[in-house]
Amino acid sequence: MPRFSIILIHYQPTIPHAILCRGLDSLKAQTYQDFELLAYHDGPLTDTSVQMPVPMICSDQRYDDWGHSLRDMGIRRATGDYIIHFNADNILYPNALEEISRAIDRPPRVFEQGTQRVLDTSAIIIFAILCRGLQRVNNFMIWFRDHPEYTLLLTGNPPRQNFIDAMQLVMRRDLWLAEGGWYDKSTAGDGPMYERFATKYGYRSVDQVLGEHF
Repeated sequence: MPRFSIILIHYQPTIPHAILCRGLDSLKAQTYQDFELLAYHDGPLTDTSVQMPVPMICSDQRYDDWGHSLRDMGIRRATGDYIIHFNADNILYPNALEEISRAIDRPPRVFEQGTQRVLDTSAIIIFAILCRGLQRVNNFMIWFRDHPEYTLLLTGNPPRQNFIDAMQLVMRRDLWLAEGGWYDKSTAGDGPMYERFATKYGYRSVDQVLGEHF
């Protein structure tokens, strides 16, 4: 079994083909290659003039739920120990999987004072990303499509809505299955779910930026 299952969600023509290829290139460039890729397309392929660079599982019709139903399918088909959710407009830096794997293997180092109960666990790893074309205004993320130079750093710490993106939380597959998969199909379903998971299982933070969301 691979260490990671990367679940890629694509929309056509919402995400340009060149952007999809850029994200896939970032996966090919990983210094740590112990992963499988499960690629899903929301709805039938509408533009047959381009050839998909990887095999894709296409749904018969649009779910139109921000890819959440397809993420759920991927969780149930995955064979890796950990799940990474990846959209077509995401990229991972070349050392991302290597650093996440290193964080998983790190011995626990945080204890609850008095009881010595371990709080720092490898069940969930959270890493930081840059969001291009985004700024936070009055605690809301505002998207500026024509200004990619605007950037917002999302640390995912704390992991809650408007402070974390779907790609930032890496959780063990057995825990995803125990939780019923990707059960929140709302627009910002990742925020409430991720906050709940982190509170329930604990998490480790990777204190460096490992990817970008456009």
